[in-house]
Parts: sequence; structure tokens; C-alpha cells
Amino acid sequence: MNRKPIVPWILTLALGLGTITACSSTEEAPAAEGGEDGKPPELTFFMNTNLTAKTVKGFEEVEAYKEIQKRTGTKITFQQPGDGSQFNIMLASGTYPDIVYAPSSYPGGLAKLVEDGVAMKLNDLIEQHAPNYKKILNEHPEIRKQVALDDGTIAKFPQIDIDLHRIAYSGQMIREDWLNKVGLKAPKTIDEWYTVLKAFKEKDPNGNGQNDEIPLGDRGDGLGSIGSFSTGWGLLADKFHLSPTTGKVTFGPLEPGYKDYLTTMNKWFKEGLIDSEFAATDRKAFDAKFVKNTIGAYGGVISGINSYKDQMKGAIPDFKLIGLPAAFGPAGKSFSSHIQMVQNVPLDGAFVSTQAKDPVAAVKLLDFMVGPEGSDLQNWGIEGKSYKAENGKKTYTDEVFKNPEGFEPTEAVKKYALPTSGMVKVMDFHAWASFELRYPEAAEANETWFQADRSLLIPPLSFSGEESQKLGSIMSEVNTYVKEMWIKFIMGSEPIGSYDQFAATLKKMGIEEAIRIQQAAYDRYQKR
Repeated sequence: MNRKPIVPWILTLALGLGTITACSSTEEAPAAEGGEDGKPPELTFFMNTNLTAKTVKGFEEVEAYKEIQKRTGTKITFQQPGDGSQFNIMLASGTYPDIVYAPSSYPGGLAKLVEDGVAMKLNDLIEQHAPNYKKILNEHPEIRKQVALDDGTIAKFPQIDIDLHRIAYSGQMIREDWLNKVGLKAPKTIDEWYTVLKAFKEKDPNGNGQNDEIPLGDRGDGLGSIGSFSTGWGLLADKFHLSPTTGKVTFGPLEPGYKDYLTTMNKWFKEGLIDSEFAATDRKAFDAKFVKNTIGAYGGVISGINSYKDQMKGAIPDFKLIGLPAAFGPAGKSFSSHIQMVQNVPLDGAFVSTQAKDPVAAVKLLDFMVGPEGSDLQNWGIEGKSYKAENGKKTYTDEVFKNPEGFEPTEAVKKYALPTSGMVKVMDFHAWASFELRYPEAAEANETWFQADRSLLIPPLSFSGEESQKLGSIMSEVNTYVKEMWIKFIMGSEPIGSYDQFAATLKKMGIEEAIRIQQAAYDRYQKR
């Protein structure tokens, strides 16, 4: 088998790898029939991270993957390299497994892996041996655009969300019980938010007689709460996005409204409406503040609605955390800041390596996994054990939600299926919702966030190796500088009057070239 050497820079590549991200088969023959020697195929499957679970040691112990092997007649040997740091080592070795789940952070992405002779172009194999995947791509042109590379090459089988409802898991949240205590309705505009936060600060909504309320909480490891208010000015505080006026790619901190956004957040901070310690607050510290009944609002993920209610409802019977639409501001729309809301398909996914012993068997296996039967197994597990079906509706059993061994439902289900995390499958909203939308207010938040205007958001783009290297070089410096200055502007240690100098420094760092690279990639995406 020919092995194309990997370019030298990969030996020093440092990847920050993310966790792989949120029915009956068609008439296609089982994967076993693809064996070149007539024997059931054996395939190695490299994952970019381990499966973190208390009930199983890895993917090979999940009942869904045991059953997939039985139904396809394929033996899968999962390779799970700890935190994923061995991905670059595996590539540099020149010896590749049959199937590799590639991380989204790989410089140059899948296009580079194809260019370097690591990943196979699968168009013809999909046409001949992947009826399930072919059907999805034919019926959903936007998904095909996100799967394909700029030249039309299809080289991966990803996690797929045909319906983006499941992706609407992030947004602003506020204590409705606090709103009731201060006699105000849920805020919709930036000005109404100011009024509400001011009331939270001054009217003792937690009722302890102390001035200890934190109207708006946030964490220093992200721009979740404070940053998401930037959409009121038609921009994203720290990201590339589409201009609401031109439709072209821009960078939030360079937009005209950014200075006014910073001015408003600085005013809120000076008046004590934003946690004075937000820049130094991590998740553990944030949780500690929240469960002390001191935080009135924050931006985060939907699981907080469930977990905080579980913790708080005993001590505070009327506790209720609700999701709100993004605030209206000068831009005049409720813009989503959740970039995944335009991603039916994430950037990571499984590719077949150029050293695969039996590419046909590999494609057939992946097609089964992404098809109705394989997706059903991965989302729900085994009928009669992890779920039951009545009148066409599936529900998880007591084995999952009242686990006899005492495991929490999110852990118990991993013995059978992975409904809340991705792999090669079509994600099932109802399976995910069983865990993430346990309270009515969580379901309402999900629908609210789904309705947000997505026109600022850029779909997943592909960059050439050269573009990726240049972009990475520019943005590593830019991102650090933007985060540092963003905190200083809001906390007042840097005057807002320094904004022009800040913008000039970004230009010296090469942000305009980075915008051009992003625009070129976006233009190519539009032509797919």
C-alpha cells in the first residue's frame, strides 16, 4: 500500500481536540458482503477522544456498537487514544487505521487530509455502496454543502442533525421567580434588560435582606453572558460573522456598533449589574455562586435549567430559570450568537483512510451507522432493555431513568446508546430531549432559541492548508488580544476612548487579511 508522507509540520502539531459532538435499514447488503476475501471484514476505527463514561470502558462496550457489529457482520476494533493527543502522532507514523474520526481542529481540515493522501475521496463508493447516506445528501442540499469540500469531494461520514431544533441549546437565561418578586416582565430589549438588572440589584429578590445579588453572572473562560448581548448591535463580540447590512464576512470588534456595545457593558459593570469577579470566575466558582441564590441571569446551555432546578427546588419551591430571546438593540433584530445554529453537520467526522484494507466494507459500515437502523441503535440502544416502543413512540426504560445500580440517567444510558453526543449517525431530537428537556421551561427555552434570527452566523467553512496556517497564525494573536482588551474595556481599566487604537492594532496584527481568507472560503461555500 502506498504511503504518502505527512508534511513535517505535523510532527510538531499541537491539537486542541473537542469531544465528538449531538428504524430499519434500506435494501443495501450487510457490510460483511464487502469483504475482499469472502470473510467478514475486520475494521480498525480510531476515535479522536475516549468515551467518558462510568458504565462502560469505551465504545466497544456500548450495546449499540455490539449490535451494529452483529447486524453488519463486521468486527470493529476501536482505538481510543486518551484525550486525542495521539492523532498527530498516528498521522506522522505513516500507518493509518481503516476508519478515523478526525478532529475539527486539524489545520486545513479534511481537505488537507485528502490532499496529503490520508483520507480517501468517497464520492464513487458512496454512489455505489451507501444508499442511506446518498439519500440524506440528495434530499437535503444544505447538508450536502456542509459535507462536501469546495471541489465537490465527499470524504467523511459525520454526525447529522437534519432538524436543527436539537442545536438550540444555548442562550440567555433569567430567574423568572426573581422577575415576579421585582414586579417586572421578561426583558426583550437592551433597555428593558437594564431596568430588570437594576431592579435585581436594588430590590433584594433573593429575600435575605443583604445586598448580595449578582444581576448578571458570567465566567472568565468564555464570553457567554456579556458577550451574547453584542448581537443587539448586530455583531458577535469575538468572532467572524456576516454583516447584517452587507452580507459580507466581518469581524465583530471592527464593526461600528462594537464601541457602543462596550460602552453599555461598561456602564452595567460600573453600576454593579455585572459580577465584579466575572473575569476570574470559572465554572466551579460560578456554580457555587448560583446555588447560593445570588445570580439573576446568565448566558449558558440548556442543561443548566435542569441541573439548577434539581438543586434549588427543595429550598426555593418557586425557583424557575427560563430562556429568553436574544435582546433587541440598535440593530433591530433578535440575532442568535450560537454559531452551531447553522451547522447541520460539524467539522469533525469519520473518514476512510487510504490504507483501509477494505474500503467498500468501511463505507458499508459507516452507511449502516448513519442510516435509520444504525442511528436508531446509537440514539436509543436495545429495545426491551434501554427503551420501549408503543404506538410508534419510543421512551427510555427504568433501566435508564431509574437505574437499579444507582447511575444517573445520563450515565446509565451510555451502557446502551449515546443519545446526547455525536458519532456517525443522524441525531434523534426526541432521544436527546429525554435528557435535556426534562422540565417544561427547558422545552420552552429550546423553542425560543430555535426561533432566533441566524443571519449573522457563518456556516462551517473549509480552508486550504496555506489558508489554515495563515489564519491560525493571525488569529492566535488576535484572539488573545481581543479577550484581554474586551475585559479591560468592560471593567474600565482601559478607557472606551482607546477603541480606535485597539482597532488599529487589530489591523496591524493582520485581521483584514484574516477577513479576506474567511470571505474567500465563504464565497467558495456558496458555490458548492
